[in-house]
Amino acid sequence: MSIKLDVDVNQFPSLTWNFLKINRAHLDSSLESDAGFTAVVSNDELSLSEIPFKSVSSEVKAVETGLGSSFDESFDKFASDGKTVLVEIPESRGCSSCQKIKIEMVHHDGESKAKDYVIHAREGSDAVVIFTFKGAELNEGVLGARIRVIADENSKVRLSAVNLLGKKALHFLSIGSLVKDNACVDVTELELGGAKVYSGNRQSLSGYKSVCSGHTGYVVEQGCEADFNYVARHTGRESVSMMAVDGVCRNSCRKTWRGTIDFVKGCIDAKGDEQENVLLLSPDVVNKTLPVILCDEEAVEGRHGASIGRLDKDILFYLQSRGVDEKEAGRLMVSAKIRSVCRYIPDEEVNAGVNAFLEREFGK
Repeated sequence: MSIKLDVDVNQFPSLTWNFLKINRAHLDSSLESDAGFTAVVSNDELSLSEIPFKSVSSEVKAVETGLGSSFDESFDKFASDGKTVLVEIPESRGCSSCQKIKIEMVHHDGESKAKDYVIHAREGSDAVVIFTFKGAELNEGVLGARIRVIADENSKVRLSAVNLLGKKALHFLSIGSLVKDNACVDVTELELGGAKVYSGNRQSLSGYKSVCSGHTGYVVEQGCEADFNYVARHTGRESVSMMAVDGVCRNSCRKTWRGTIDFVKGCIDAKGDEQENVLLLSPDVVNKTLPVILCDEEAVEGRHGASIGRLDKDILFYLQSRGVDEKEAGRLMVSAKIRSVCRYIPDEEVNAGVNAFLEREFGK
């Protein structure tokens, strides 16, 4: 089904001054049809199937994703005529080995496509799910995905999403998770390609001692825009959230990051931590960062912050004295930032692809 996506996304949960232009972003795009994908499954017990959208459970449909409820409503209309990919991770049967599935989506020039995914981790299961988005350097169009995760009791899901698209594509990624008792969802995200990037990550920590953790790395280049939204909503007692973001902005780009830890009344002894570190390699970068804690419960612990800086003159002088010019120093910093996030992606082939992309795009 072809549909026009003309919606506000990444709506900030607690609005601030409008003149800051940080409360929300706007996604204006068209989607033509379901995107294709390839999958590699490490274990026969893992189930991957395409099901009609109407067969998606009500529990999954109730999960709000990071780009927001307005996006979900519009995307549901698009997905209703297509197929939803359901990844079912079976209950643990005493085997300690982790199950892995890799899903790759390839963008072709002129295409405007997206796909709906559901990951259901059954009780006690442990799995790694890796998404890679690829496309040629000059391909235009849209490639997007919505990923919803249900983590049942005592399960663990390690989700990775890697954007290696070309410089002219629009990319959106909307992640939403429901984390139950003693379950853990870990999200690692690399946003390296695309002219415009919209990324949302919403974690609903409803279970007792539920945990969500995340690591995000990004590079925003000349003329490009990136908009991020992270929400950890604590309703479960002793729930824990952690998000670490490292990024580089250079050459007249625009980047916005919103981070919200929402302590809902009743989430006694919950803990939340969110940090962003941004390196600005050009004076004409437009960078906006908004870390916020919303608190309706007294017995909680929250920490948030942001570090925004440039290459230190003393460090730059030292590097230049060793034959490294300013441009090369910037490339080294880009590589260091991204590779520090890569270590959370448990797949050598994917990491090799990231290294090759960095060398091709930022090693010039």
